[in-house]
Amino acid sequence: MMIGNIEPEKKIIEELINIYKKNDYILLLKMIHKLRKVFPNSIFLLNLLGNTQTELKNYNEAIQSFKKIIEINPNFAEAYFNLGIIYKKINNNNLSIINYNTCLNINPKKFEAYNNLGNLYKDQYNIELAIKSYLNCLEINPSYKIALKNFGVCLQNCKFSKPTKLIDKHIISLLEHNRIIRPVDIIHTIIDYLYLNPNFKILVKNFENINENSFQESIIQKFSNIKILLLLLENTPITDLKIEKMLRSLRSTILINSYLIKNRQIALKTIKSIAKQCFINEYLYPSNEYEMKKLKEIEKTVIQKISNNNLEEIDLEIACLAAYKSLSSYNFTDKINKIYSLTDLINQQIDEPKEEIVNSKDIVSYKINNKISLNVKNQYESNPYPRWNKIALYNIKKTPEVFFDKIEIKIDKKEISKWKNIDVLVAGCGTGQHAITTSTKYRNSFITAIDLSKKSLSYAKRKADELKIENIEFIQMDLLDLKKLGKNYNIIESVGVLHHMDNPFDGLSNLYKFLKPNGLMMIGLYSKFARQHITKIRKDISEKNIEINEKNLINFREKIISSITDDYNLIKQSSDFYSLSTLRDLLFHTQEHTFTITKIINYLNELNLNFCGFENKEVINLFKNKYKKSNKLYDLDIWNKFESSNPRIFAGMYQFWCQKI
Repeated sequence: MMIGNIEPEKKIIEELINIYKKNDYILLLKMIHKLRKVFPNSIFLLNLLGNTQTELKNYNEAIQSFKKIIEINPNFAEAYFNLGIIYKKINNNNLSIINYNTCLNINPKKFEAYNNLGNLYKDQYNIELAIKSYLNCLEINPSYKIALKNFGVCLQNCKFSKPTKLIDKHIISLLEHNRIIRPVDIIHTIIDYLYLNPNFKILVKNFENINENSFQESIIQKFSNIKILLLLLENTPITDLKIEKMLRSLRSTILINSYLIKNRQIALKTIKSIAKQCFINEYLYPSNEYEMKKLKEIEKTVIQKISNNNLEEIDLEIACLAAYKSLSSYNFTDKINKIYSLTDLINQQIDEPKEEIVNSKDIVSYKINNKISLNVKNQYESNPYPRWNKIALYNIKKTPEVFFDKIEIKIDKKEISKWKNIDVLVAGCGTGQHAITTSTKYRNSFITAIDLSKKSLSYAKRKADELKIENIEFIQMDLLDLKKLGKNYNIIESVGVLHHMDNPFDGLSNLYKFLKPNGLMMIGLYSKFARQHITKIRKDISEKNIEINEKNLINFREKIISSITDDYNLIKQSSDFYSLSTLRDLLFHTQEHTFTITKIINYLNELNLNFCGFENKEVINLFKNKYKKSNKLYDLDIWNKFESSNPRIFAGMYQFWCQKI
């Protein structure tokens, strides 16, 4: 060390950084204090001291360290950035915003500051400023996925006033990435955004009058240029009836006029996207006799050309067929794998289903005995629920106490903090979205994911393998038979399952038996108030004795589309109205119960479970706007009053946490 230097030498700096990375903060503090006697104006030491005190939650001391840096060098942007972090931690959001803005005035390229500003604005429900901050961050660093995810979260609750190329660019990026957001969570916002474009509105309107005789090839070109729409088609069911009408019309006109089309490449791009959409929504759109006749003609042509080895001439025709029925159901599927232009369709409709068949052979199965469970199993074997492509996963696994703090779930942490390895049960995992998301939540966790349907589990396993998720075991079984596994769990998550059982309380009681002391459960149940319109429609279906098959489901849906009654209009707003499996789950489920908060209170009291809070952030925020005292957040009697005044508030189910006392 040389007294004349302002900063320690490189070797000492590297040693201090290594100690910081090892989290040995007490040793680090001793060394920093000793070195500061020699280097009192060292910005490096003061910055490290401030960061160390922040890690130790000594926020006042940390603030003093960063303010000392600013005294030495008022243009040291990092000090303002770190002050922004601390003031956010101590809930002084105004000072946090001031310091982040000061940091950016000095260093406009500090993209993390824009992201953190976005978080502050989001917490203040200023979604417009939040989105602006996230977009500024992404313009500096397009690969910063944290900001892209935050932008996606904001899209769930925002309304744009006009389209811009900047917003277009980052919506496209969001839809192209995996592990960041579920497209179904943002589709309503994106569709509203598309309608802000006058050209898009005109295009949709044109399809209200188009038919096969008024076909114009230029319309295909216009359609194929809407990249956001094409990405939506490939990833999630479209939840807008005007766009659906356009898709149905375009599918028909391309099919019927395929021999007239000059620009086959553009037509192929368009019909492939529609075919992917139709596969995802399980061929929900009806076909008329003219279309069926044309499909037979094209299938005959395709088979003939395959036999003559003219594969390059039939890609458009095969894509047309794939828009009406999965390619895996045709007799020529094993002869088209060399058609490069159809690789993505072949993967979706032939290769992936094959992989699921292989997966099914490796899934452990236990016999299902309960009569209602067998009925539910048969439903999901016919219609695995739901098909999905992309998912939102957690970036960093956290300990349970840290995870639950972040989502405002009030738990007794004393025993939980001692958990080393965490066994999690996802009871009723369906096609895997829930289990795969949960696999990225908790540090040192292993997930047991059970479901009645092997077909659903096979889908889930394919998606887990695709995402390289290794801490899940998928098992086919009834949750009533958990004793067969001989295992207890730290955490049990069961959403959308108990209300489809013969006796929901028996199901909850059985989950309770296999929950460890102080263990946590997340439960999702249908609200009686929120589903009054569904209950009426289900009653109508039952009285008419409608047989459950694909044709009847599609026909009944067409009846709803053409109706303007209040109950039917409300159903049309549900995302579940836009695919075959979700429609069946929504209106034609073989078994369904609904609940009230009073009934939930009785269940929890009977099992001696402590209510820890609801999970839906948007619902919580609405509640907090009405009831300012935080302790009311965990009072189910108050929530009962709140729901009475807002009967649709739990349209997405009651999703709540409880703890074994």
